[in-house]
Amino acid sequence: MKLRLHQYISQTGTFRSKAELISAIKDGQVTVDSKTIDDPGFQLKAHKAEVRWKGNLLKLKEHTYIVMNKPHGFLCSRLTETEKKKGRRSVFGIIERDKSMSQSTKQSLFCVGRLDEPTIGLLILTNDGKLANSILNPTAKMPKTYEALLKSPLAEHAKKAIEAGITIQLEENGKVTPYSTLPAKIRRVDKHRVHITITEGKKRQIRKAFEATGNKVVALKRIAIGNLHLTCLNLEEGEYKPVKKSLLEDKALGRDSI
Repeated sequence: MKLRLHQYISQTGTFRSKAELISAIKDGQVTVDSKTIDDPGFQLKAHKAEVRWKGNLLKLKEHTYIVMNKPHGFLCSRLTETEKKKGRRSVFGIIERDKSMSQSTKQSLFCVGRLDEPTIGLLILTNDGKLANSILNPTAKMPKTYEALLKSPLAEHAKKAIEAGITIQLEENGKVTPYSTLPAKIRRVDKHRVHITITEGKKRQIRKAFEATGNKVVALKRIAIGNLHLTCLNLEEGEYKPVKKSLLEDKALGRDSI
């Protein structure tokens, strides 16, 4: 499996922040197979390359798998100094309090896909890049199901429009462009709540899809990734627990058809 250099080093748990990691690479402190590499995007074979920082051999951490019921108001990225000063909170701050886990293991974890700050629900954290790629790869079209609380009852024509694929205004790299979403599935729960399943993960996609029909998402919760359902994990909001890789393979990756 190939990884970019910054991804490889991140998964060794050596640095507390991505900024420190990138700085170390650009400052020429990192070698790959005895050659100094100052490009964070340099690609290497994860289990064949010898990566060193200031002469110290860096090895990938033993794989760890965590499922969390992400709470409201938490970011899925590590906090920058500016964000810390503003009082922002991160899911990694929750993990940081875990005394049963080594500091380097904590630092090696990353979120498998992100939920925006106000969104709650199922979140996977790991340091297994191969498994994460299997879930996130767009060609896999991994189904993810959310429960959305809407400001107004969902009109039938709006439901059909979103299910067929709807044009939203997507912001990427500072530019706003029209984007046609892939087809989705919607099931009504009650007058104002629906379950919506999508197979892609564009930024604020669900919120923007309902906005495009003149509605508004008041609250959003991810309740499933593939066949891995939050209700089966017995996690209150803000709680997490380690799980076996086999659970994610069987449920999230759909090898268990139940």
